[in-house]
Amino acid sequence: LDAAFGLVGERGTTNGVTVAEIAAAAGVSRQLVYFHFENRAGLLAAMARHHDVASGFARRVDEALALPPAEGLEALLRAWLRYVPEILPVARALEAAEMAGEEGGSAWRDRMDSLRRVFRAAVAKVERDGGLADGWTVETAADWVWARGHLEGWQHLVVERGWSPEDHDERVVRSVLAEVLASAG
Repeated sequence: LDAAFGLVGERGTTNGVTVAEIAAAAGVSRQLVYFHFENRAGLLAAMARHHDVASGFARRVDEALALPPAEGLEALLRAWLRYVPEILPVARALEAAEMAGEEGGSAWRDRMDSLRRVFRAAVAKVERDGGLADGWTVETAADWVWARGHLEGWQHLVVERGWSPEDHDERVVRSVLAEVLASAG
């Protein structure tokens, strides 16, 4: 999984990375990779989930979800935005695979669906606490938080426009909280 993450990140594409190359980089047979992951798409989805755990991102998500509702939503959004630069090359490769209809696209959908579910859980907790601003439902607020934290915005503003990651993250967090929380505090 680490070998796959390294190769995809290095090449910036999932299409140009074969299972045989990943197996060789990991020092295992191609058949063993297929035995464990069934297909290339399964390997790529497992690769992304593995990196979430190995990097500590999954732990930070769990910690954020254990906090009081509004604080937890903020911590979750901050954890995600801090993680974006680390995963950006691989995320872009998975996203490109999805647009091209390649196998890696299912890994991209898996990761983005998972991220949206986590944001939804945090927003649902805010709603149960009575902290969701008027006009929002759990679904619309989860969609909004997910979209505002999407790596496209980070790519456009930080990479293309030269914003500092810290300025980007602070502006996104403050504006999202002001929009979806009944009292941003």
